[in-house]
Amino acid sequence: MRRLVVVLLCVVPVVALAAVATADADVFGPISLVSEGAVGGGASQQAEYAHDVAISGNGQYAAFDGSVGGVTGVWRRNLATGAIEQVAGGDAELPSISESGQYISFTTNEGKSLPAITDDRPNQAPKQEAVNVYLRNMSVSPGEEGSFIVASAPSGSTEPLTYRAAGTTLGSAAVGRSAISADGNEVAFVTTAVSDLTEGTPSEPRTPALQVAVRYLASAETKLVSVSSETGGPVSVTEGSETFGAVYPGSTSAFRPPPPYEEWGTSPPPGASISADGTTVAWMGEDINRQAQMLTDESPSPLYTEPLWRRIVPGSEMPTERVTGGSDPASPACAASGEVALPSTPAPSDPCQGPFVAPTKEGDATGSSGIWPGAGRGTSGGLGNFVPRLSSDGYEVAFISGALPVALGENFTADRREGEQADLYIADMHSGLTREQALTPLTELAGAESVADTEPIDEFDISPDGGQVAFTTRRTAFPLGSPAFVTAPAPEPGLSELFDADLRDSTVTRVTHGYEGGPSEQPHAPKRPGEEDAYGSLLSAGAGSPAFSADGTLIAFSSSASNLVFGDGNTPPAGPLDGSDAFLVERQAFSSLPTPRYVSPAPETLTQPSWQLGVTALSRSSGSVALYVEVPGVGTLRAGAQSAVAIRSVTAARVGRRGRRASSRGRVSRTVATRTVATSATGAGDAGLTTLMLALVPRYAALAGEHGGLSATVTVTFTAPGHPTLRESISATFLRKLKPSRSKDRSSKAGRRSSKAGRRS
Repeated sequence: MRRLVVVLLCVVPVVALAAVATADADVFGPISLVSEGAVGGGASQQAEYAHDVAISGNGQYAAFDGSVGGVTGVWRRNLATGAIEQVAGGDAELPSISESGQYISFTTNEGKSLPAITDDRPNQAPKQEAVNVYLRNMSVSPGEEGSFIVASAPSGSTEPLTYRAAGTTLGSAAVGRSAISADGNEVAFVTTAVSDLTEGTPSEPRTPALQVAVRYLASAETKLVSVSSETGGPVSVTEGSETFGAVYPGSTSAFRPPPPYEEWGTSPPPGASISADGTTVAWMGEDINRQAQMLTDESPSPLYTEPLWRRIVPGSEMPTERVTGGSDPASPACAASGEVALPSTPAPSDPCQGPFVAPTKEGDATGSSGIWPGAGRGTSGGLGNFVPRLSSDGYEVAFISGALPVALGENFTADRREGEQADLYIADMHSGLTREQALTPLTELAGAESVADTEPIDEFDISPDGGQVAFTTRRTAFPLGSPAFVTAPAPEPGLSELFDADLRDSTVTRVTHGYEGGPSEQPHAPKRPGEEDAYGSLLSAGAGSPAFSADGTLIAFSSSASNLVFGDGNTPPAGPLDGSDAFLVERQAFSSLPTPRYVSPAPETLTQPSWQLGVTALSRSSGSVALYVEVPGVGTLRAGAQSAVAIRSVTAARVGRRGRRASSRGRVSRTVATRTVATSATGAGDAGLTTLMLALVPRYAALAGEHGGLSATVTVTFTAPGHPTLRESISATFLRKLKPSRSKDRSSKAGRRSSKAGRRS
């Protein structure tokens, strides 16, 4: 079995939120080292290397393959205590773990030796056999019955499948991280050799290779999942000397345990994913037209590849469906059109056109077709973990594709129609959607040549709720507007980094970073002049194998970077070496702070006017003052004006000694005193405006004709039974305005009086 390797992206530190005003970035906490702990109660130690990290749904355990203390195999770490247990020794690899962490599936070519070699010691004398998929029950010690259960077995049998010419490198394989259901009862696997899965006997196996099956551990039933739409049996076609099955095998199906401190290789193993609820299986298929619906006149090459999807609920199994591809015959508009084949030039308006430019004929240059071109058998193409991944209910499918999306509407030239670097997508498999409606692109190429723009997406995983997709790549440019890249871009590509695409807030965030905030790094040779990426020759360098916990808050992953955690001692010297470790990072969920809210009380709606007065005064030319009074109800309104006026007083005459008056009249003096100069009263019949007229009493009436008139303070009083007395004061002026003619006559009379007074004096 080979390992996937393409290294992908390096980008910026995990900045909390930035750059995009319309979306908030996800925030991730410090990265912790998982491939470190105490084995058998001894001192804590770090693994020499660790790959293929899987995390239990409850977030309590992480499983990985690698070497701890010089002992190879699959290991499980208790994330709370730090204790490390060996799951399976020898060449065991590619673990998937149940939600509770009790059951772990894996692939090995030392199946019968497992009880003996799972002893925390190096396997000195390997006894290799055909490759098979096993399940470990961690509640049972390795030597006890029931500790190891074979998953790749014929239905009803507890013995492994028998293979034709399998040797020690072929047989059956299970993909890492997503091959087991949450309860551990179902395990999905793929056969890589002719077997007795459904046809033949152990002495004469006849089931073609590259079939998808699911093992039900509780009932010991093995179900063939990748069935022919015509016969209901295995899928197989022979062209020339080569036989093709239901599953795309990658560049090779051979099992090869990852060697320590070396490159893994450049191709991932074939496999199938099963949903956490055990209802759905997905795989990268070939021989598509023998498994799912295509247009009537479509006759693709057996190497035509597309992700396939099937619901396998017992008693209500569904036919295999296409997740995406070059045509969409299931679309109602396509069915109504009667179209039997796609035109030679892709047209988005064609009702039968699928989301991708996916040639159905084998490409001359690449040796393959479909959405995963560039990886014909025996070639070095097809980098990336091409096995689709499923949400917990199976309805969301994450996958990568090297085909050109039709929606781009450009570059449909021969050299580009055979494939691009892999991009990441998610498809909704609920009924009623066309394949174009179901598709959501998560990444898009930003250019045509540079590493920063065009490095492929390598490994990926989807969260159980389908709301997040984690992926690794060396790409640093993400031009899509949604999901928007909200982390500061790296100045240049480097190691493959881990990213998280969150469909809930439509963002892409870089997750991995050095403990000092910079990009991931490891020892490497100096960058040569003109070289864009110093890690270009290290195909397996950087982050890989992301996996989510059930609630999506924890992401486990592997990486060969040496600066993710302080004190990482597993750093190989510069060169094509491994030194990979398992890590864990947690999404930071900030507690919500309630926004202070103040709601003012509802205004009182009064049925009666407020009990108050409003007064306005207006001087009239007649010398009176008009008072306009706003009264609150029925009552009595009174007004009085007071002013400071000059008054005259006469003292009595003095009497002489002989009784005579000293003078003929008394002494006259003037003083200023406040007097009431005007009053008025009236009754108010109802609330509203009432007019009250004030006129100077006769004694002071002449003062209104003086220059400037007579200023006064008017006090208005309102009384009503059962209510307090209301008072308001206002200034007013009593001013009589004379006609010009009379004013002139009075001036002349005043002059004559003044003249007479002068003569008298």
